[in-house]
Amino acid sequence: MFKRFVRCAALLLLSALAGCGSSTTITVTSSGGAPTSTQPQTTTTQTSTTAQPALGSASFAPNGHGFGTVQPSEIFNGGDPSGHVTQIQWTGWGLSTAYGTGLSSIFKPAGGYYPQLVTIQLRASDLGSCAPGGSPAYRRLSVREPSAPGGPLGPWMLWSGSATICTPP
Repeated sequence: MFKRFVRCAALLLLSALAGCGSSTTITVTSSGGAPTSTQPQTTTTQTSTTAQPALGSASFAPNGHGFGTVQPSEIFNGGDPSGHVTQIQWTGWGLSTAYGTGLSSIFKPAGGYYPQLVTIQLRASDLGSCAPGGSPAYRRLSVREPSAPGGPLGPWMLWSGSATICTPP
């Protein structure tokens, strides 16, 4: 009786732990002793998959990278330096809104770019999918940056002025 209780408790614990991961397969084999014709071996398998959202779609920036991936550490539009963010650290990924902090280039008022990278903030929102029945994705990306290195962050603006990061601007 005690062995049966321990097996049941172990299965319940493993079942609960499986629900915490993003993709977990657990196989538990129990026989309560050597298998015999009157005591068959029992195998229980449970799989839990929770798809993490991507940042828009790769088709948003076909010459760039990071879009269409889960929690990218770098994104790039494929154009000028202001469309390139590196060393992104995300918080709240998978929630309705995720926030990131990274480094990017910003324009000088008279043209060109400041020589040093600045810290900017990203906000991924509008959680849904980019295609009907598709995988989950953040469909909107906003950014705020300082107007000069070391300055305060400005207002939130849409990334590349695009209402969606699912399709090219």
